[in-house]
Amino acid sequence: MVCRLIEGRYPKYNAVIPSNNPYKVTIDRLLFLNALKRVSVFSNQASSLVKLHLEENLMTVSAQDIDFSTSAEERISCQFEGSELSIGFKATYLIEILGNIGSDDVVLELADASRAGLIIPSENNEGEDLLMLLMPMMLND
Repeated sequence: MVCRLIEGRYPKYNAVIPSNNPYKVTIDRLLFLNALKRVSVFSNQASSLVKLHLEENLMTVSAQDIDFSTSAEERISCQFEGSELSIGFKATYLIEILGNIGSDDVVLELADASRAGLIIPSENNEGEDLLMLLMPMMLND
């Protein structure tokens, strides 16, 4: 193994982690993961965009591919209170994140459709403090 030490300052990553997230969603990880896998099949292959629409205790996961006139939508119950919010994410990234979390439930902390979202396991293993940051994609509606 060969290693090289790169001199310089490490970026201050804490500055990009949003701290004020008024929208909090708690959802069963496996239900969410499986819904994403099914719906993402109908997303545009280039963008892999899925839309999450949140309303009181309900998340709607949807995708469409305008080029092939296909679309899919699934509704999942969740714990969410607040005004409605629609946000888009790249399905492949969300699937990878959810596949690497071990807890039964995950918490999504969101501010708005243009700011990064946090995905946090509801329970961390001892000695772990896991937090995943995902930038949203622009929605066309």
